[in-house]
Amino acid sequence: MKSVVSALILLAALSISAVPQTRTRLEPPQDFRGGCSLFPNGNYGECCEIHDRDYFRGGSAKERRHSDKRLYRCVRAQKGWQNEIAAPVMYLGVRVFGMSILPTPFRWGFGQKKKGT
Repeated sequence: MKSVVSALILLAALSISAVPQTRTRLEPPQDFRGGCSLFPNGNYGECCEIHDRDYFRGGSAKERRHSDKRLYRCVRAQKGWQNEIAAPVMYLGVRVFGMSILPTPFRWGFGQKKKGT
């Protein structure tokens, strides 16, 4: 019985140390001002601000997709027929040009340090 308990403790210790450590994501500074990068200003500035804060933090591909969809829904919900056109154009733009592998200042995770830097 004593050896079984010891084996379980050892197994638990090994499994805990095998769990990859997650990096803490940096939050945007208090005075961070996002905007609609490479897109004309409209009545959807708050949508872009929230989206830019997400992009500063970065994260998983699923989180990026969720953020981009939220931007689309937010812009589309604003008053004005032009937002029905702007929303899908913006969505396509961020999906194509917001990839974290691009060296742009508005890529996914732009506020985080790249691995090895």
